[in-house]
Amino acid sequence: MVINIAEGGGKFSPADKRNFYTIARGSVYESVSLFEIIKDEGYIDEKEHLAYYEKLEIISKMLLGLINSER
Repeated sequence: MVINIAEGGGKFSPADKRNFYTIARGSVYESVSLFEIIKDEGYIDEKEHLAYYEKLEIISKMLLGLINSER
């Protein structure tokens, strides 16, 4: 996720930047799914899961802002 954000920031065209930010946002959604599995397997409790989910939600919204700024 972070690597795609960094790579997108280094691109010149808005379309290229938007593409890498979109890929990074997809990685956020993958992370949400992984944390669901981690919680279901008992490695983290509901409180920890919620804390991670809230952070990932913030990151997703920030990426959406970056995506929309490149139109």
